[in-house]
Amino acid sequence: MAVSGRARALYQRIADRLRAQITDGTLAPGDRLPTEAEIAAEWDTTRSTAVQGLKVLVNEGLIISDRPRGYFVRSRRPMVYRPQGEFRKRPLSPEMDQFLTQMHEEGREASQHIEVKVETPSRHVRERLQMNEGELVVVRRRVRFVDGIPYNTNDSHFPLSLVQNSEIMNPDDIARGANVVLAELGYEQVRALDELHVRMPTPEEADRLQLGPGTPVAVHLCTGFTKNGRPVRAVVNVLPGDRHVITYERSRPQVADALTIRPAVATDLRTVIELWEHAASWLNKRGIDQWQYPPREERIKANIEAGECWIVEVDGAPVATITVDEHADPDFWTPSEADDPALYVHRMVVRRDVAGQDLGSAMLDWAGREALRQGKQLLRLDAWRSNDELQRYYSDRGFVHVRTVEAADRSSGALFQRAANYSRGDGPELKIELPDSTH
Repeated sequence: MAVSGRARALYQRIADRLRAQITDGTLAPGDRLPTEAEIAAEWDTTRSTAVQGLKVLVNEGLIISDRPRGYFVRSRRPMVYRPQGEFRKRPLSPEMDQFLTQMHEEGREASQHIEVKVETPSRHVRERLQMNEGELVVVRRRVRFVDGIPYNTNDSHFPLSLVQNSEIMNPDDIARGANVVLAELGYEQVRALDELHVRMPTPEEADRLQLGPGTPVAVHLCTGFTKNGRPVRAVVNVLPGDRHVITYERSRPQVADALTIRPAVATDLRTVIELWEHAASWLNKRGIDQWQYPPREERIKANIEAGECWIVEVDGAPVATITVDEHADPDFWTPSEADDPALYVHRMVVRRDVAGQDLGSAMLDWAGREALRQGKQLLRLDAWRSNDELQRYYSDRGFVHVRTVEAADRSSGALFQRAANYSRGDGPELKIELPDSTH
């Protein structure tokens, strides 16, 4: 085998053979490798070359050095880590939290060391909790042990102003979970944003988790939000790569279940952009040139601030967005048409995993009802001129093609309208959910 036109060095070939034996099971977890002297003799080389080859595998995390006993294949009994399980209701022991219960069910010995501090948050925690400079957080720092080995760290951050004098301040297990405590305080989390980063550990992480050389970690950042979009909890989990299998369970949402529509708030900006980008990517794969440009973030932000952008959720998870306003685009609609009592639809996006359940029809019917509520008689939109399929979609839902306008530097311009009181009635019903301050 050649690398960059040169034969691999002998120490690399030693590592290659041992790696292959570990991979095919010839050397099983816990097995002792040949000694440095034995490897040197087998390959007719020096002991230092043998050590070089072994260090390659140590740095890859495949073997461990346990002097003076020798080198051993790393034993792996990974913990199954399920991020989506955090919000899943399940019976727990009254004495143990979810982690301890899970390990007990798997027949493993589990414990954790907990300490609680009030401190200034790091920049990434402050940003995720949308806190101001100088505000403090309560941090519940946990090192979790399985069978006597530190398996992961779990550091949960809460704004001090929300949890002061609550059970979260105590350095004890919370059997029913911090999420339940937050809900009891009036901050129930209905959705979470998960971020996964894979990297080598920091010295502090390596020390807390007793990591040997060559062990990468997955960092799971989880931010929990209330139904009004307020972030109330930021969790940083550090998971050694040799001790975890990260498992996600996904299912197609059924939009008839707990389907709501609510005004977007400032924290939804990223969600709206991601929905838009997801749709743009799907269109691109189908050879459709619609939305093949960066999202106009400032415009979306302005729509959110004006209360014109809405989010559709299934069981608290965003699945669609729609924007409705009174703005008659002067590139498309005449001054006399702009005087008509009409509401205009923009940026209607449905996530692909809930497509086919006619959520678009439900949103258009809702937009019609919203138009009537505002005293409007018409519901209007401009569609992409080259997207014939989209234009047929609107025609099938009661929209009448007014005309097509070819404005300079504009790819949209197929104008449609229908009576605001028109309802196709095929889609699921949307339950309107308004922020508490509007009740």
